[in-house]
Amino acid sequence: MTHTAPIPPDLYRVARLGWHVHPVRAGSRAACFRGAAGQATCHLDTIARWCARWPGCGWRVVCGPSGLFALDVDRPGTHAADGVAALAALVRRHGPLPPRPMTRTGGSGGAVLFFAHRGEALRGHAGHPAPGLDPHRGPQAVTIPPGTHPATGGAYTWRVPPWVVPPPPIPPWLAALLAPPAVPSRPVPRMDGERMRGTLMRALHAVCDAPRGMANTTLNARAYALGRWCGAGLLDPATARDMLLHAARLRNIPPAEARATIRSGLGAGLRNPRPGG
Repeated sequence: MTHTAPIPPDLYRVARLGWHVHPVRAGSRAACFRGAAGQATCHLDTIARWCARWPGCGWRVVCGPSGLFALDVDRPGTHAADGVAALAALVRRHGPLPPRPMTRTGGSGGAVLFFAHRGEALRGHAGHPAPGLDPHRGPQAVTIPPGTHPATGGAYTWRVPPWVVPPPPIPPWLAALLAPPAVPSRPVPRMDGERMRGTLMRALHAVCDAPRGMANTTLNARAYALGRWCGAGLLDPATARDMLLHAARLRNIPPAEARATIRSGLGAGLRNPRPGG
């Protein structure tokens, strides 16, 4: 028989909102079982079973499956940086934050602010976008009521519960500050005309000068080599194919055999492009 226990009212409300939660050991951030974050759920029957198995445990919400972005705002005390002052400075510079759910953390009395995450690319590293601010998204999790802080024993409470004020979209200025840095695009080297002609002519001579019985094998090898250039965007596949067909005619390779060999070699090369020029 499966035993269940009453779900704490605040936890029941967030689960009904679709927030995916999992239990942590009382006074700790350690999950009650291995892989708990990956099994976080909003299913009430499962949560009730967890409540029965670990009475008095704390709870964390996993951001990704809950559709949430959480901003942890540290207050000096148990933390070195003043996230409250940092966030206030950002708001003065960029504009106000919309009404949003917010907890009071059980440590220094800081806060966690909740927003709806709609797929924006966001950094999740502590100290962004300023010291004392810790963003959480994707598989990351934050503690919610009911629960206590592992260092101070202070209780987590709701300042603004999500069943009163739903999570709003992330303000555009905050999303912009948290956007991952752009990866500079590497310029694609272009094969100049002289280099292209040399590459094609080497393929032509290799096929024409191949030892007896090795013409088709050489054609395949040269098609693969040219295909790698094509895959890197340095050579036009049609140009490579035409040169290889010309080489095959000069070497008297049967047309159907040549076309099949060239198609196979070029295709394999295209799937394995050269890493650079």
